[in-house]
Order: sequence, then structure tokens, then C-alpha cells
Amino acid sequence: MKKVREDFNSLFLESKDEFLGYLQQLVSIPSVNGNETFGAPFGVGPRRALKFMLALSSQLGFRTGQVDNCVGWAEFGPMASRSEEYFGVLGHLDVVDVVNDWQYDPFDLTIEDGYIYGRGVLDNKGPMISAIFALYLIKKQGVPLKKRIRIMFGTDEEMGSRDIPHYLKVEQPPYAGITPDCKFPIVYGERGLVDLTITKIITDGSMDQLDELTGEFNHSFLPDYATVTINGIQTIFKGDKSPSNAPDLADNVLPKLVAHCRDLQGQTGDFFRWIHEKIGQQTNGENLGLNYQDFESGELQLSFYSLKIVDNKLQLSISMRYPVTISEHIVLAQLESQMATTMSLTINRNYPSIIRHKDSDFVKRFSKIYAEDTKLDGAPVTTTGVTYARAMPNIVAFGPSFPGQKGIAHKGNEWLKLSDWEMMTEIYYDCFLSELC
Repeated sequence: MKKVREDFNSLFLESKDEFLGYLQQLVSIPSVNGNETFGAPFGVGPRRALKFMLALSSQLGFRTGQVDNCVGWAEFGPMASRSEEYFGVLGHLDVVDVVNDWQYDPFDLTIEDGYIYGRGVLDNKGPMISAIFALYLIKKQGVPLKKRIRIMFGTDEEMGSRDIPHYLKVEQPPYAGITPDCKFPIVYGERGLVDLTITKIITDGSMDQLDELTGEFNHSFLPDYATVTINGIQTIFKGDKSPSNAPDLADNVLPKLVAHCRDLQGQTGDFFRWIHEKIGQQTNGENLGLNYQDFESGELQLSFYSLKIVDNKLQLSISMRYPVTISEHIVLAQLESQMATTMSLTINRNYPSIIRHKDSDFVKRFSKIYAEDTKLDGAPVTTTGVTYARAMPNIVAFGPSFPGQKGIAHKGNEWLKLSDWEMMTEIYYDCFLSELC
């Protein structure tokens, strides 16, 4: 085992450019979720990315398979029947859409000053190439494996993990595994998430003051641009975007727009004043009585991401990520207690909290390996993110972002340090060896 480990650095350098080339080819596929078509349940982009990874995995000498053009896999280790156990690595090939805030070509791989840029280099194509790279190096060395490993390529993580139920109807879940789609060290708990829309119907004609309200509103991020036109006068708001699970990093334009509109007349003004008072610039829900927190996962996080005019209605949308010790029922009951009787609430999507056993053998082993390789604290943590760990049993998030790195995915100029890509490959290499040998 020691001799194998000593060979890692030289082996990595021998194949580094080759695998960067594979990452470039994968990034060049615009695998944004699209309309279902024949053989492509989540659009042609994710399907093209899946075909590429299956062809690459076969070329590298791994057994391959797929279910319903939704989830594919590369497999290595002792041949086994479908009923036998395997260790799993589950990531995704779909990416969020691109908006006009890029300095680099989002669908090309740019390497500059020790950084890699491109859509998906962090979320989640770079880590998936890293995982297959680590397994390839083990295969290249001829290391005998006692267990089977399966690296799985999902295609619908960004739009709700609709791919995983297809897989689980046909294949059993791994006995244990990781998803390299969050952060280091190992994530044993993920906060609950509820995404909802509050609607106010305007019945007094005061909506006529509002000519138009525009912006790019998406639950994946907090907006950096919006406009409102009141009685023929347009006002533009600019800020700084951030992923919706990092609202503290955003300069969100919506609270500014709301403050601008709070002097409107009638029911329309009443609603803007309610939003300004109850939400405003806050990201912890304090004025709504939602400032819950616990030792395990910290405080509730509120992201105000959308505000729209729909016919004679005003609609605001927020997502809340609540502590692992709090239930969705408690959060919603408190929110509804703060709403006027003329407002209604609709849930868009929701995920309960999950907690895995942080004292399981593989979690303790992987945590130790991470600490040894990085010289950082390896104690398991919790996250505000939503990963495949909620959709696939026995999975925990592990990588790719290192401590201090936050708010990179879902934005322009998505990046990954070359040195981090090498380090995560080293971590996965060591962890796979420890689990499979």
C-alpha cells in the first residue's frame, strides 16, 4: 500500500494533461436541462454529456451501463451480479444555464494563472473527471481490489434529481458512497429546504401604478439586476449575484426594489411595505420569527430570489434552509402566522433535512485521509446545500470545495484551482484505495 501511494504524484503528472483534455471536451457540451425528446429525458445537452462519459469510461477500460438515458456508470473491481454490494460515487453532468456575466467562454476550458474556468468545472464536471481519474490511476497500477466501485453519472441534479428514481427502480443503491458535489470535509447532514411563493391578489386597482417589473429570477441564485417602471418612470437596480445557498454573499437587488416601491398606494403599497418590514435585507428570517438555529447546523437561511407581477397578483418567492433539528411544519406554521389573511402560500419544492452516521467506518476513514492529505481539520460538517445525498440512500457529500471557498457555482466565471483539482484527485485516490483494497 505504501509503495502504491508513493507513486501517486508521478502517475498524476503523467496523465494530467490527458484528463484536462477530457474535462475540456466535457465542459464544451452545453448540458443545460432542456425539453424531453426521444432518448433524452432531460434534454439533448445532458444526454450528450452522458454519452461522452460512457464512451470515455469504456475507452479507459471500465465496465459501463446506464438506465433510461438518465444515469450511467463506470464500474471497476471484482465482477459481480447486480444483487451484490458496491461502493458508489454519484455526481452529475447537467449544469445550470449561462447568463451574460462571463469574462471567459463558459463552454470552453480556460486555464489562467493556476485557475480553471468554465461552466461545470466545479459543479460538477471537474469533480467527476477527478473521480474517474483517481480510479484510472488505481487501475493503471494494477492494484487488486476486494470490492466493486461504481462511479455514477446523473443528468438532472440541478432540476430536482428526477433521474435517481429511474436508477433505483432497476439498480440497488450502494452500501455506502459519496457525492463530490458540495464541500470538504465529509458532510454528514444537510439542512432542510423549502422553496415557496407568497401571492397577494390586488383588488383595489392600485396595481395600475406598476407598469412593469423585470429581472432574471431563478431559485438557483439571488439576482443582481432588476427594473421596475412606476407611472412610466423606469428605475434600474444592480447588485452582485450569489448562489441561493449563500445569500450573505449577495448584493441582492430585490430588497432595494422593494424599498423603492414601499410608498405606492393601496393594497400594492401595503404588500411592498410588508415585504420591506418582514424580509428586507435579512437573510435569517428574524423579522418573521424564523431565526431558528442549532449547534449542529447553525441558523436558518432565507433567500429572497423572485418578485413578479402576474395579472392582478404580486408574487414573491423565497427559499429557506432550516436547521437539521427543526421541521418544515414548524417553519411554515411560523411564516403563515406572519402573513395577512389576503395572502396565500404555495410550496414550489421541498426537501427534509438528512443526517447520516458520522461515526461509520468509512466516514471516519475518509475524514482521517482528508486530514492527512490536506493538513486541515477533517471533522464531519453540515451544509446548506442540496445534493444527491437526499435522493440516493447511503450517500454523503464529500468535496469538491475546500474550506473558505463559497459562492462559486451557478455564477459567471465559475472556477476551480488547478492545485485543488490535483488535491481532490489525491484525496479520492487514497479514499478509494482504503475502501476497496
